Amino acid sequence: MLTYVLASSLLPAAAALTAVHWGMSAQGGAAGHERGGRLPAAVLAPALRSLVFALLILLTLLMQAAAAGLPGALAATSAGLAAVEGAIFAGMGVAVAALVRRRFLRLLLGWSLAVFIVAGTVAAASFLVPAVRAEEPVTVALNVVRAADGTPVAYDCSSIALGTVELYRTERVTWLATASPTVVFVALAGESGAGADLLGWLSAALQQAADGTAVPCINGEPRSLDSPRLPLPALGLLLQTGVAAALLATAAAAARRRNPIQGA
Repeated sequence: MLTYVLASSLLPAAAALTAVHWGMSAQGGAAGHERGGRLPAAVLAPALRSLVFALLILLTLLMQAAAAGLPGALAATSAGLAAVEGAIFAGMGVAVAALVRRRFLRLLLGWSLAVFIVAGTVAAASFLVPAVRAEEPVTVALNVVRAADGTPVAYDCSSIALGTVELYRTERVTWLATASPTVVFVALAGESGAGADLLGWLSAALQQAADGTAVPCINGEPRSLDSPRLPLPALGLLLQTGVAAALLATAAAAARRRNPIQGA
């Protein structure tokens, strides 16, 4: 079971890294720079290869699930996310290759960007946690509603002060970690109920860190079941898409400057 869960969690990140490589290869070289104005067509080929890779992930994970007697929900979630990540990261790879002519520098920048998004964002968010330490007034929480894992999801706040509490405002940095494909997968598995106990616990912990509800009634602010929660999977995919779109737009503009006739 542990192998199945780990593979499901890590394969979307592997698909993202592979797609960056395919994207840079598709757009790399002198021929790629000459067709710099046709970026959507250049993204399509590595995106389709990533789709095939996602199908292979699905089949592999389904076989693991069947051998372990487990449901295939994690496999479907992992493969679906791998396909999406493949398209997004393929766009990043194509854009980097279109922007940077030198092969070594292109590979260095492309892989650095991909590794930072996949793993560096989580590390950066972790390192930034001490920077968001604060002392906030807290009041007594009433009518606390807890999730199955014991985390408070709703509560009222009285006017009785508990004093000042030292805490970490994790909601200020957790958004950065959501750009990682692995974090997106954990959040998706937790939201859909497809995850194992470990993934469910990790998803709940991530959501609590994003919502900043580890300590109830900070500054006497109540929380209801209808209170908005940060949509971690959507935010993560939005951040990735924003990076890819910005890079592709910059590459397209650079291509038009290099070849005004083709760009027109």
